[in-house]
Amino acid sequence: MKTEQDRSSSASGNLPEVPTAHESVKELREENARLRAEIAQLRPHHVDPHDLSWDAAITRGIAYADGVSHTSSLSPGRVLKQLSGIAKQRQEDGLIRDSDEFDYLPKPRSDQTELEADFVRWGYCLVEDAMSPEQVKAQVDRLTEQATAERDLESAIMTSRKSTAQLVNNLVLKGQVFRDAVEFKPSAAQRGELVDALLTKIMGERFGLGCAHGSIVHQGGGLQELHVDQAGFPMPYPPFPFGSLIIWCYTPFNLENGATYLVPGSHRTATGATTFHDGADLVHLVEGEPGLVAVCAPAGTCILTDTRVLHGGGLRTAAGTRYAMRCHYNRGFVRALHEQASVNHHVPDSVYEKLSPRLKQMMGIEASNSEPIGELRSQDGANASP
Repeated sequence: MKTEQDRSSSASGNLPEVPTAHESVKELREENARLRAEIAQLRPHHVDPHDLSWDAAITRGIAYADGVSHTSSLSPGRVLKQLSGIAKQRQEDGLIRDSDEFDYLPKPRSDQTELEADFVRWGYCLVEDAMSPEQVKAQVDRLTEQATAERDLESAIMTSRKSTAQLVNNLVLKGQVFRDAVEFKPSAAQRGELVDALLTKIMGERFGLGCAHGSIVHQGGGLQELHVDQAGFPMPYPPFPFGSLIIWCYTPFNLENGATYLVPGSHRTATGATTFHDGADLVHLVEGEPGLVAVCAPAGTCILTDTRVLHGGGLRTAAGTRYAMRCHYNRGFVRALHEQASVNHHVPDSVYEKLSPRLKQMMGIEASNSEPIGELRSQDGANASP
């Protein structure tokens, strides 16, 4: 502990210098990391995970879960606890930088080879001019109309204090313009075919739709805890993502506008192994280089992310509003991960007739049910389809 002489005191000797809150939090996180490492070493029957012999396998016992809990699906949340409050802390301390400040981080591109390289290295890529200004306007107009209707019905989903952010759920049911964008039709997204090709390489053919919802963030809203988008899966994770979250940027993304916070490269090691695992020091990734950044992108850009990459909603400090559509897609053998996706099987008759065969397949209707199950609740169907 540093000391300094208190010149205003008559007492002799040096007085302790009280560490700042930031220094204290950093020291506590480092201590937690050391304790976790010690606990891992003290676990009984410690076996080299690379030992593939029968004796080692029998000593390990059943180890298909995370090796810690009997409810392994909860284990990702336990790992993420170390990041609680860190995004807010770094935002308040001015430690989050725009991704544009780093020359080596992904920039908007239209070349598929370059986009794939960005995705593999950094866990995300930016499709340049994925939507034209006219396509963006059409979707924003429909989104704001729907958002107003849901507020008027007092059924709006407000996701930040003081109504500074609103989520408009299940856009597939709320406008043809969204349905067309979700299945990448050029009429709604001029580079939709490129986005579709990238997602097919990430997850294989016949991937599913987890959710598609609109995000409206006003000044003072938008901040989320850092997380990964496949935390619903038990660990250990394989060396590939189970899905991809894509973000259609209707307005410019940057730090003050409330762009998505992301830790580039936090999804995998140089050898391809998944970084997110029990005992992982996620704080080190956040505080390293480049650390936590705000993803910068012009309006019309499509951001594709690996579901293993650490990210969260960013705080909008500027006046005005940020608009976006977030769509989660997952591998074809995986049921939708988001609670919003449960409404995929509750489609109004009037909308069901408008769904294309591919959209039905994405939503799981084709495989699970050939007929709609029933109408949505009034708030979900509010002004549902123009």
